[in-house]
Amino acid sequence: NLYWTDTGTDHIEVTRLNGTSRKILVSENLDEPRAIVLNPVMGYMYWTDWGESPKIECAYLDGSERRVLVNTSLGWPNGLALDLEKHKLYWGDAKTDKIEVSNGAMSGGILRKQVLFSCATLFWIHL
Repeated sequence: NLYWTDTGTDHIEVTRLNGTSRKILVSENLDEPRAIVLNPVMGYMYWTDWGESPKIECAYLDGSERRVLVNTSLGWPNGLALDLEKHKLYWGDAKTDKIEVSNGAMSGGILRKQVLFSCATLFWIHL
């Protein structure tokens, strides 16, 4: 399946790779959805929203059980990466010029740590 965020319609959607079975998974309380990453092992998706109230959220791959993971000290969270082996979620913030990591986001807890500060504009992270 292919998952994406659409900042024009403020949706998170999914479709099969052949274009069939397109479905809107999240359509409420999204302002400027940006990055998205998947954890197929745990069955979760994670995304950033850098609108009026920036946040990082997660839900099951079908859009259910949505919850906010981080909603403080964010500006423009626009890059996400998962370290599946170490159970860490990384994000880059283009407004605060930081890369941060959470050691517990994938299992429900949030232990937030700054990894890098004052980097060039960051649009994605690759592990």
